[in-house]
Amino acid sequence: MDAGSKFAPVILRFGLVALFLWFGLSQITDPEAWVAWVPEGAVSVLGLSAAALVLLNGILETIGGILLAIGFWTRWAALLLSLHLFVIAYEVGYNDIGVRDFALAVSTLALSLFGADVYTLDRRRRREGS
Repeated sequence: MDAGSKFAPVILRFGLVALFLWFGLSQITDPEAWVAWVPEGAVSVLGLSAAALVLLNGILETIGGILLAIGFWTRWAALLLSLHLFVIAYEVGYNDIGVRDFALAVSTLALSLFGADVYTLDRRRRREGS
């Protein structure tokens, strides 16, 4: 592996950290601005208000973003967030936003396949445990 390619997963990870923290914190601080995006089926199946679902979604995305930022459970956090984005892309449908979310889901899935990069706590813990 050349010197530059070891930074590809780091750059991907921090780009996704910015994405998940921005969306997560936006949903936590102003859930009412996001309720229009909540599928009616989710409200009826889960029995929660749209605002409560947005708040829970924001918490999930913020925690996932923090886990990615510090590189703790990197592979699992990225896998969960990618599955989450695949569901969102499916719910949004085939349009500009759905295609964007699908591409983000694939990018997050790729990060889960990369796993721990050189700047994660996961890698440091593995090194110290050896």
